[in-house]
Amino acid sequence: MNKGLFELDDYKEYLAHVIRSRPKAGHGEKSRIAQALQCHVAYVSQVLNGPAQFSLEQAEMLNRYLAHSETESEYFLLLVLYGRAGTANLKEHYRKKVLQAQEQQLSLKNRLEFKKTLTLADQARYYSAWHFAAIHLLIAIPQFQTKDALYRRLKISMKRISETLNFFVECGLATEDRGSFKPGVTSIHLGNDSPMISQHHTNWRMQAIQSFEHEIPEELHYSSVVSIARADMPKIRKALTQAVEEVRRIVRDSKEDDLCCYSIDFFRVAAGNSS
Repeated sequence: MNKGLFELDDYKEYLAHVIRSRPKAGHGEKSRIAQALQCHVAYVSQVLNGPAQFSLEQAEMLNRYLAHSETESEYFLLLVLYGRAGTANLKEHYRKKVLQAQEQQLSLKNRLEFKKTLTLADQARYYSAWHFAAIHLLIAIPQFQTKDALYRRLKISMKRISETLNFFVECGLATEDRGSFKPGVTSIHLGNDSPMISQHHTNWRMQAIQSFEHEIPEELHYSSVVSIARADMPKIRKALTQAVEEVRRIVRDSKEDDLCCYSIDFFRVAAGNSS
């Protein structure tokens, strides 16, 4: 299993774990790294298996290739500096820096054990885009608990996935263990009176619109504009509410292995402009 970056003080060991965690046990990954660094594969092997070291410029390229978050990028650069240090005094200097960074991460993790709800600022970020909720729900499913698995499922940039997971860990919505992410201790609930509710609905309605092009038999899209007696509106609303409750029952008893979205809209057309 891939070890987490902050558990290690050797960037070469970390990269070896990353390579092994890739599909097909990392076959071809050194070539992809070499391409990202604009160097020969032989040089990548020399660094990973010998005394040669990546430059800071190459470390920055690796940060981009591995889609590290800002915090991960800073720590990875620190590990490269530690590895490149040529004197005992300089080595000791960076060793202390590495230990301080690890202690800061551990302190943050311990503080999050007591954080049960999101701040308003964190809620605003969570509901700013659809992928936050999608990733949060997917990491509750074992086969989607790594960055690579999330990338294959959602087809969004690895950088966005990394930044989202880093945000989740920082605010307690997820925990990380050796490169595997699981839901954290922090809970999130969006009430009907929340200022973020409109954005939440908009995020997933936009995803529904994009799904129109899929034409997957299991999916359902239905729109109907009808003229009815206003007195019958409560009856339709009741029927739809009962349908929602039935779906919630099915979801509650379902064994999770995928991510879906269902949306229901029932409203008076141009209701805001009528008296």
